[in-house]
Amino acid sequence: MAMMNASHSRKMKLHFVQQQKKQRWLNNLKRYYKVGLRLLSQPYFKTYDTIATEFYLEADILETVLIADDELNIREGIKLIIDWESLGFRIVGDACNGEEALSAIMKLNPTLVVMDMQMPKIHGIDVIRLAREQGYEGYFIILSGYSDFSYAREAIRNRVTNYITKPIDEDELYATVQKIRGEIEKNAREGGRIGKMRKKAKNVVVNELLMGTYLEDDEKEHREESLDELEGMGLLCPEYQVVIHETYHAGKSSAAFAMTELLPAFLEESQYETCDAEGFSCILLKGKSAIARFEDFLEHYEKAPVELDSPLDMIFLAIGQKGEKPEDVALCFESAKKLAKRRFFCEEGQHFVRTHTGEEEQKDMGNPDKAMQQEVIDKLSDAAIGGNRRELIETLESLTESLKKSTMDTPDVCLYLTEILLQCKDRLTKQYPSLAEQFESHAGIIEFIEGRFYLYEIIQYMTELFDRVMEKLHERSGNENIIEDILSYTERNYALPLTLEDLANQFGYNSGYLGRLFTRTMGIGYNYYLNECRIKKSKELLLEGKHKVYEVAELVGYNDVDYFGKKFRKHAGMTPAEFKKQGRRTD
Repeated sequence: MAMMNASHSRKMKLHFVQQQKKQRWLNNLKRYYKVGLRLLSQPYFKTYDTIATEFYLEADILETVLIADDELNIREGIKLIIDWESLGFRIVGDACNGEEALSAIMKLNPTLVVMDMQMPKIHGIDVIRLAREQGYEGYFIILSGYSDFSYAREAIRNRVTNYITKPIDEDELYATVQKIRGEIEKNAREGGRIGKMRKKAKNVVVNELLMGTYLEDDEKEHREESLDELEGMGLLCPEYQVVIHETYHAGKSSAAFAMTELLPAFLEESQYETCDAEGFSCILLKGKSAIARFEDFLEHYEKAPVELDSPLDMIFLAIGQKGEKPEDVALCFESAKKLAKRRFFCEEGQHFVRTHTGEEEQKDMGNPDKAMQQEVIDKLSDAAIGGNRRELIETLESLTESLKKSTMDTPDVCLYLTEILLQCKDRLTKQYPSLAEQFESHAGIIEFIEGRFYLYEIIQYMTELFDRVMEKLHERSGNENIIEDILSYTERNYALPLTLEDLANQFGYNSGYLGRLFTRTMGIGYNYYLNECRIKKSKELLLEGKHKVYEVAELVGYNDVDYFGKKFRKHAGMTPAEFKKQGRRTD
């Protein structure tokens, strides 16, 4: 009677699996994982104990085996003595000594290790102990050339219950492996392996939602079923949003930091999914609460100062539009992708971009062409030769805006800028060979530009490079004229809040270069000279006797009368009031 029941049970299970194959797997391979998830969630699953195993084998999911023995013929024999695949296993490696075995166990993490007790270099029992200490949770079958069970107690302590003596009996090995397979299936039914399968199926469904393929072929009668599947997986929500995240750390001192490590700090696990799609790392926000919490994070992220070179300084987010139906997830993903592809054009310190509801797409203003490229080359070269920094800055700013308004992708922009810089280099170094030392090699320039994450980094590099070129070209010409212009300008405008940066912008020079040139020509720094001019004029005003001390301070450019007093005393050896009194006595 028991045999009849067992036979009937096997027939029912076989019929069930065949029907599932016919109706689902063979006719709709694209929905394969969703079918698997349905199987695993049905109430009759607990009755038909082997459906999980049949499903895994049908999906070509085999457990892994490592064979370790110091004799080659035994290793090869173990591979052939039984049909491993029929039991749901595949051999992934072998080892000839204890060291190799331990290394392979930790590297491959096999489900099962078949190993000789007496291994060279590291004894088999020690391999087991060390593997367990390092976190290995798989199964062991221990082989021994003689009936020596002195190690049995130690083996049991390390959770080894399968012990076979040599020569290996085929039936005994088969039965032992079959027993281990049964334990694996039992653990799977209790949630371990099935949980992994559900997670894998869920990841596939999330990916299909992003790609827009999950519901595209569903007829009306299947749509409700598909929506039920989404609800069962926690993927049916009133609102969705897709965020693409990117982490970069080239040239940074801190280690890379993944956005996914931060999500649990402000989102519940049920509020988001993560996956990779089309080369993008994606976050699918599920529901209004999740989206609101993410908005709160962005608001804090935007307002709070981010420390330079910190983990948060290395994150970039592209936040796509929102959607209300599962079919909208693909549109959310598309909008996030468009933004992510424009990451290169963001401003310095900008860590995320978003699509706002109702926002018009940026109009295509046309891509910069060869004619514009040649115009930029001419302007940059002429500005460098003429020492016209204002023209240089205006040209680079105009170029930046044109590139941002174009539809060019990052590699094309990098190539466009590389050609500009290399042609400028060739033109300038032919005319002024001494400038060669200011430029990197062609390969160095190409490598630098292609390695940048943002356009502004390249523009900064070009600005600094042309500043050095101008400084080199003009260090021996025109110096006297520019210094005379600065002295004259300062004499007329000493009451203004003058700085070297102001003068550099006024006369089209780099502030660092101008400061060094002034000091080299005059023997003093510009700020010292400016103070001398102001003190000289203040003496004239004090001697006139028409103004109070604080009024004189304001008239010559000092907003703080105390600061004026300190500077005056340093230059004149007395306070402004004392100087004023002394002048009155002299009269």
